[in-house]
Amino acid sequence: MINELLFTLLGLLFAFQVGMMLTLKRCEALLHSFSNIESNLDPQHAVDAMRTEVGDIIEDLMANMRTPTIADHLGGVISQFAQIQLMKTMKAEGMIPQEIEEQIN
Repeated sequence: MINELLFTLLGLLFAFQVGMMLTLKRCEALLHSFSNIESNLDPQHAVDAMRTEVGDIIEDLMANMRTPTIADHLGGVISQFAQIQLMKTMKAEGMIPQEIEEQIN
C-alpha cells in the first residue's frame, strides 16, 4: 500500500518538474531572442515583453487552479494518519535514532 502511494507521489513530483522545465525553456527561448536582437533595441520594450510573458505564465497558473474538494481534505487526513502509523511502527522496531525520538516526545 505504501509503495503505491510513494510511487504515485513520485509520479506527481516528476510531472511537476517536467512542467517547470517546459516553462523555463519558454523563458530561456525568450531571453535568447532578446540577445539576438540588435543593440539599438529600446530596453523598455524588452522589459515590457518579459513582463507580459511572466504575466501570461501567472495567468495560466491561476486559471488552472481549483478550490480544494472534500477528496483533497480526506486525502490530507489519510496521509497524516499514515504518517502517524509509520512513525509508531518505526519507533516499535527501533528504527528511529535516540536523539530524534527525544525530539518527538
